[in-house]
Amino acid sequence: MHNRLVIFDCFGVIFGEVAPLFLRKYLSDEEADAIKDKIFVPADLGHITYDELLDTLAVTVGVDRDEVIREWNKLFILKDDTVELIKKLRETADIALLSNAPLGLVEKMFEEYGLTCLFDKMVVSSAIGLAKPDLEIYRYCVAQFDREYDKIYMIDDNSANLEPLKEIGITPILFTGVESVVSVLG
Repeated sequence: MHNRLVIFDCFGVIFGEVAPLFLRKYLSDEEADAIKDKIFVPADLGHITYDELLDTLAVTVGVDRDEVIREWNKLFILKDDTVELIKKLRETADIALLSNAPLGLVEKMFEEYGLTCLFDKMVVSSAIGLAKPDLEIYRYCVAQFDREYDKIYMIDDNSANLEPLKEIGITPILFTGVESVVSVLG
């Protein structure tokens, strides 16, 4: 058993960003922000399915659903250096995944890329109806381990998801690359 827990975000940390890149191709920043609130937040909370998200995206950007899926899937780019870091950290820490994502998406991607075995626990927002930066999702993730840690870290590329963490004893690490994590965790 390890005395520290390291929690990783998925998109922007383990995989490159997907939704922002896709949306920027078709929509203005204002339109992209509106569509995030309209379909991504409900998908992250499990209120709409991944298929419904894709259907709505297709209609919104005026592209055939199959083309949306092709383009979307091309954006799933694994960050090999992050995967190597996780493998190394497993030697000295418990490792969790905490992702805002539609139900089934992360699980499918992790199975396809053989990543599931890297995590002691995986928490996806849509499965529990909570999303970052709600403090309850972080508490839920930590509670899955049913033990006390000397140190808990959360690695995310979105500073808004990290801002409230210190009040619940989690050390935030803003991911700008593997170096940003190594500089804090050693």
